[in-house]
Amino acid sequence: MVMRISSVQAFNNGVSGLGNNYANVIRTQEQISSGNRILTPADDPVASVRLLQLEQQQSVLKQYNDNLTAAKNSLSQEETTLNSVNTVLQRVRELAVQAGGGALSSADRNSIAKELSEREAELLNLMNSRNARGEYLFSGNLGKTEPFVRNPDGTYSYFGDEGQRSLQVASSTNVAINDNGKRLFEDVSNADRVINAGGVNNPALPTPPLPATTIAAVPEDEQRVFMSPGLVEDERAFNANFRSGEPYSLAFVSGNEFRIYDASGADVTSEIPGGGKIDPLVSGGNSINFRGMRFQLDVALKEGDNPLDLDNLLADIQPPATAGSPGLGTHSFTLQSAPTEFAVTRSSTNASAAVVAGGTIVNQNTFDSQFPTSGVVLRFTDDTNYEVYAQPVGPNSPVLTTGTAAGPYPSTFNVYGVDFTLSGPASAAGGDEFGVKPQFQEQRGILNTISRLRQALESSPTSPAGNLAVRNEVAIALKNLDNGMANVDEVHTEIGARLGLIETTSVDNEDVALVNKSVQAELRELDYAEALSRLSFQSIILEAAQQSYVKIAGLNLFNQLR
Repeated sequence: MVMRISSVQAFNNGVSGLGNNYANVIRTQEQISSGNRILTPADDPVASVRLLQLEQQQSVLKQYNDNLTAAKNSLSQEETTLNSVNTVLQRVRELAVQAGGGALSSADRNSIAKELSEREAELLNLMNSRNARGEYLFSGNLGKTEPFVRNPDGTYSYFGDEGQRSLQVASSTNVAINDNGKRLFEDVSNADRVINAGGVNNPALPTPPLPATTIAAVPEDEQRVFMSPGLVEDERAFNANFRSGEPYSLAFVSGNEFRIYDASGADVTSEIPGGGKIDPLVSGGNSINFRGMRFQLDVALKEGDNPLDLDNLLADIQPPATAGSPGLGTHSFTLQSAPTEFAVTRSSTNASAAVVAGGTIVNQNTFDSQFPTSGVVLRFTDDTNYEVYAQPVGPNSPVLTTGTAAGPYPSTFNVYGVDFTLSGPASAAGGDEFGVKPQFQEQRGILNTISRLRQALESSPTSPAGNLAVRNEVAIALKNLDNGMANVDEVHTEIGARLGLIETTSVDNEDVALVNKSVQAELRELDYAEALSRLSFQSIILEAAQQSYVKIAGLNLFNQLR
């Protein structure tokens, strides 16, 4: 069979072959000059897709590294701030110990109080620290809201939230970059949760039934027995045992013995080590431990008292009501958990002079079930009507409820089981706002602890009763400061753990990035030895094709004619 190839076909085939060979040479030269094996996805579709995935992973790793840097900077600043907080708290504790000295004069106490005031202001400044972006470190998710504010009555309130910001630093790892001030400085276990009414019966407290006679009153100037506020030493025992039997009555039945009765009138003195026996003349008082609580009993005799006649001085024993049931003396105390207090703040933009005050729980069940633990904002829509919002208030915060506080003034109104008073009409145009925050006795903020101690030093006289009052406040402050420093130390430890996680994650991300780059190099980079050999071979083929084309193109029928 004879194949006939036209001159045009031969020309086109030759030109096409030369073009392909030339393109191969040019492509190889481009690969050599760029150092890349894949210039277009067509060069290796599978490898191109894999390279795209690796590049995306590399971008994510870069973002993770940026997040790691930001997290490390934020946590390092928080750690530095907490170091400063600890330094201030240590100094405050030293001042508290110094203030407990019984031989201090009023001038000495005022001197300590002045330094405490300076430390208090320094601590407030540290708690309101900002980061490099101008956001408050300890306000939770509300970075633009100042977390701690001093109220007109000298107490402090927290206006941040309980959130915690975090950054993703690996595919399945997030790291917290801040801690809210409520957890750090407000949720501090409060040892001062028990109030007592001494000597004279307190009409504000319920009087439990007693197995003998009623407790006689002792005039304040005749009081010789002093009892400190109870300090919670064992949280579990206090909540499980003390609360179930309150209120308690403590009464002296002799010069060296007292009895404690629970709310039902049962004698529970046997639970106290020593069974109610004390040494009334011991220096430093008697430490009493009862149902997770510790308190001090002190006897301060007056001039002319006979220390050998303590029964008549302290107990003034009444005849027993029944056989075997001792009568109760005149020196007595009622013990029960301190009620919830409320911190009220008035907005600086209020147009009226009205003030909201008070805060008395009249319906405990309603309060427990409905009153927001974060507090509420009362926003008056006119001079008497108000709306209630949960704190913190945002642009989309819903109205929880409404109410009216009409005259005559002061007017009493109720919010979720709590009675408040309004001193006068609010602005008729509306807009007056008041913040109300419950101060639960289970916790007491560090700033409030220091403030209470400072005020006690400023106001307590140098008398036996004043010295005991200062001693009690010092004991409360020391216990609460220890609890507060434990809180700070716990978060400090967590920050160290987070910084350790950041370090290891950073190393892991660097290792992954190196592997990523290595795989990309294997897929993309050119093997120069192979490429140069290929270029040499393609050049020879191109040269041979050119020479053969010239010869073949010269072959035609006319060349055979003679």
